[in-house]
Amino acid sequence: MLIRYIIPTFILCITLAAHAGGPPASREAEPDDGDVVRLDRMVVSTATRTERLLADVPVRTEVVLSEDIGMRGALNFSQAAELLNGVRVESNCQNCNTSEVQLLGLGGAYNQILFDGTPLLSSLGGVYGIEQIPSAFVDRLEVVKGGGSSLYGPGAVAGVINLVPAKPRAGGGFAQAGADVQKGEPLWFGDGRADFVARGGAFALSVVAQGAKNDSIDFNGDGYSEITKKELAVAGFQAWWSPSPSTRLRAAYQYTGEDRRGGNRLGQPEYLANIAESLQTRYHRGGVVWEQDVGRAFDFRLGYSFAYIERDSFYGGLGDVATDPGDPAYDPAQLDPAVPGSAAAASYRQYGYTENPLHYIDSQFNYRAGAHALAFGVQYKHEAVFDENRNHAGEGLRVTADGDFSNTGIYAQDEWAAADSLDFVLGARLDKSSELDNPVFSPRVAAAWAATEALKIRAGVSTGFRAPEVFSEDLHVDTLGADQVRIRNAPGLAEERAVTCMAGLEWRFGKNDTAWAVDLTFSLTDIADTFVLGEILTDTDGSLYQERRNASGSRVEGVEANAAWQPFAALRLTAGVAWYRSRYDEGRVIYDDTPDGGATVIVTRNYLKTPAWSGVAQAVWTPLAPLDVFAGLKYTGPMDVLNNNTGTLNRSPNLWAADIGLVWHASIAGRHVDFSAGVKNIFDERQRDLETGANRDSDYVYGPRFARSVYCGVKVEF
Repeated sequence: MLIRYIIPTFILCITLAAHAGGPPASREAEPDDGDVVRLDRMVVSTATRTERLLADVPVRTEVVLSEDIGMRGALNFSQAAELLNGVRVESNCQNCNTSEVQLLGLGGAYNQILFDGTPLLSSLGGVYGIEQIPSAFVDRLEVVKGGGSSLYGPGAVAGVINLVPAKPRAGGGFAQAGADVQKGEPLWFGDGRADFVARGGAFALSVVAQGAKNDSIDFNGDGYSEITKKELAVAGFQAWWSPSPSTRLRAAYQYTGEDRRGGNRLGQPEYLANIAESLQTRYHRGGVVWEQDVGRAFDFRLGYSFAYIERDSFYGGLGDVATDPGDPAYDPAQLDPAVPGSAAAASYRQYGYTENPLHYIDSQFNYRAGAHALAFGVQYKHEAVFDENRNHAGEGLRVTADGDFSNTGIYAQDEWAAADSLDFVLGARLDKSSELDNPVFSPRVAAAWAATEALKIRAGVSTGFRAPEVFSEDLHVDTLGADQVRIRNAPGLAEERAVTCMAGLEWRFGKNDTAWAVDLTFSLTDIADTFVLGEILTDTDGSLYQERRNASGSRVEGVEANAAWQPFAALRLTAGVAWYRSRYDEGRVIYDDTPDGGATVIVTRNYLKTPAWSGVAQAVWTPLAPLDVFAGLKYTGPMDVLNNNTGTLNRSPNLWAADIGLVWHASIAGRHVDFSAGVKNIFDERQRDLETGANRDSDYVYGPRFARSVYCGVKVEF
């Protein structure tokens, strides 16, 4: 059981924190101009890979702070990401709860998730990885929408989300624990961080751990889970060392162990369930970075990072075979894998084993000359995937994937301060992918003009591409009933090429305790040779598959608007709305049962599971010095969702998820203690037409991922 690793690591965090030395850092006082404009003074690095004040960065960057993540009761990255307008987390599987983050009206495959600036979410890591990143590891999220490929390589077409860790300024840390109860079933969690800072600050170390455990939850009472049974343990460290004022070294390592299972008959081996999706994941990632100041005008950074995943899996089951001895259709021979032709004999062979190592080498050289800040470097990424079909005894049956792919990229960028109020970013990248015959050139240009002290106008054009590699959805096997549905690349699959144009304005004003902020962003993404998944087909051996092929292209047009108002120091209000039209240039067939004797063909130009409208609103109120009150609202508009069982293209309803919570700050025995409680999804807004039974279409799932829940927790700072 993974839980046995959680408690010792958790105690280690507390012990290190108690002996770390030095008092905990005090809570930062609120500046006179309010939180709404305070973020402008924060140093960010994601948009240009150079450190700039948020107010000065030429490419728009959105930030979510750890304070907001904690107040919302977000346990992991997937929950924290939903705090931003235009960022959607969509569930993609009723059985195993895999999910993706959508940016700019594009699916998760079009953005990159970075760990302190490094893209370490591999093909397999992208399947369940966003739920395996504890919020305790994150000091803030930096989100840059639109064309990050010029700096970060293939896949960053819609943008990047950077998870930035906290570098401790003093010894200390925290430990917290709590429960989130959904439909009467608690999710128990605990995490902590211990910080050590050497005298003089030349060395700093953070040790972090988190554990979580919950049983399965059945929303519609059909005996099949909608929320998986899950056990998660995460532990790691981050270290910083400056042997001299001009030299900085960083190292990090994180281990994640997770067991999850969904479906029915959870107390039986997977092959005896009517439906089961079961994953046991061991995930290692880490790396080292060397930063060196050579002179006042020149510095460089060299880094190596890695990720390695092992996974045991099961997708499938017995289907609608009777498993209850009281059922008239019950036949014990069907549950015996030794009986040739029985349902159990087939199910016995639906296990898998996957290995997915990734290596990433990164270099960046910075040179400043007058009004120009030049950055250039080389990046190399190598990833391998080995996937084997096995039986319950662990014997290999066939290799379903065994290959590797790599990408070498060279980039250059000039940040040009043409005037006090005008900045340009000119960049370009050349990539050679092992999956492509020719290198790909990706230019980028952005401009920011401070029209007045309060008004800034930004615009940019960026390009990007996706190579025909193995993708995360390839390593998550959909199930239609008890049958596996795998994804294959069509012969001659070409890369996608994308051009994104963005323009927007930001107006900010702060005086005394009152602050306003308004921003408006327009975007247009044009994709050539868009990857699409065709209808589910039957192979010669009777197995089901979908083929990834190129469509003629697609276009995504969008508008995002945000407003924030802080009428006085104790109240902060924010709201945002996003509209995206995501369409293919030509209609594509997404369902066709005519080869099987049916008469239904469904053709659409719309992206599936991508709503046109979405929005967020939040309020944070401090009525008393020790009390923070939070209220939030997430809106998900109607979207097209395909049901492969009924052969229908359905339109989802409007869905509103409202949250409320509070945090009480206290001092006990000289320690700062936070007590938190709240209700998520107060009105239980979620999908009501969930598929039922053994033959359900696991992909027919949409909207808010969780039912109404009540949570509480306590956090102690050391």
